[in-house]
Amino acid sequence: MYKNVMIFFIGILCIFFYSCKDDNEIIEIETRNFYMGFTPWPYDATQSAVDWTYSTIFSHGDIVSQHIEEGVPWQESYDSTAFSSNFMNEIQTRTIKNYENHSIVLSLNPLNMQRNSLAPYRGESEAMDLQSPWDTLQFNSSQVLIAYENYVKRMIQYVQPDYLIIGIEVNLLLRNNPKQWDAYVELHSYVYSKIKEIYPHLPIGVSVFSVPYFPEWSNEDNLQVQLDGLKDINPYIDFLAYSVHPFMSGLLAESFPDDYFKRLFSYTTKPIAISESSYPAQLWQTIKEPILTWNGTQDKQESFLYKMLEAAHQQNALFVIWFTVRDYDALWNGVMNQDPIGLIWRDTGLFDEQGNKRKSCNTWLKWLQKEYSSK
Repeated sequence: MYKNVMIFFIGILCIFFYSCKDDNEIIEIETRNFYMGFTPWPYDATQSAVDWTYSTIFSHGDIVSQHIEEGVPWQESYDSTAFSSNFMNEIQTRTIKNYENHSIVLSLNPLNMQRNSLAPYRGESEAMDLQSPWDTLQFNSSQVLIAYENYVKRMIQYVQPDYLIIGIEVNLLLRNNPKQWDAYVELHSYVYSKIKEIYPHLPIGVSVFSVPYFPEWSNEDNLQVQLDGLKDINPYIDFLAYSVHPFMSGLLAESFPDDYFKRLFSYTTKPIAISESSYPAQLWQTIKEPILTWNGTQDKQESFLYKMLEAAHQQNALFVIWFTVRDYDALWNGVMNQDPIGLIWRDTGLFDEQGNKRKSCNTWLKWLQKEYSSK
């Protein structure tokens, strides 16, 4: 009798404790089951900025995301000839670093940045116009199938990834050009099968943008269409990676639902990952009509980050990638020439533009300090 009463009161105390704890208090666990890392997006177009970025993402993570999607060298890949010298220099810059014990995820894309057609040409410059015959080819054209297969194979040899993503935010094609979806799935399934023949143990995935799965904050999307799209690609992925930028919707930076990740992760039975993520830590506005305002703050960023890491742990995610480690005001005001698209992520760093740590960085480091242990 006494023992039962004690168990009852201990249970009540536990309920009281967890109901009163700080919402952002990190669960006391000794290990985490997912890798944590960043892309090497620099905060300025200088060698010192590149060096600082790599040094910081190495010390603040255990995985690096090499996210390469500014076009595909279609003709060179099809002909199995040399890539341009500029592209090879970039690849070398990305691969000569000493990764030590860091894992690598490589993300490639046959889609353009608008997510509505074939990726542009990668020659001596990024995002060059497609030339004949590539400007008239579809995703499932025989030349595209062969070229993209060869491109992915060559990039695997260069980068030596631990995880491979062969399509980035591909579900946006269902929003922007749904007539091309079946052709894309044909390309995806073809390349997946060909790569698996050579690299049977390399996990191959695809990334999808999170916003279309919440049509209540995005009037451009239909949830059933999105779920049907997931069913189409499901047989040809080993994991599903989410691109999570929830403020790029009607949510803006006003609120973030507690059940966002629970809902998002429920749409697949495959292992999941977060291939890129961000949240603004300060107020910003669009510079073109319509003028919209995002009331980002450090507290909101930290709250979002905490919820994401907790959900990733609960879901046994493979890895979590935060897009940019530091605000890139200098880059945006410089070589980016205040590009309106680049403004979206400018103020989402875990470090501000001066290199000062934000509150979210401390939360990130508390999780990183937990020993990694896969399940």
